[in-house]
Amino acid sequence: MEFIGLLAPVAFVFAMAALTQVGALRKEMAELKEELTRIKGKRENH
Repeated sequence: MEFIGLLAPVAFVFAMAALTQVGALRKEMAELKEELTRIKGKRENH
């Protein structure tokens, strides 16, 4: 059981890294949606 207790800090670091990655992906998705909306707007004007 002590071994599992030693793994907790490592698991925490991996979890924090994963949350950071999710945040970056969400930001990138928002930027892509905005760009797609802009492209659709340009297309409709032609």
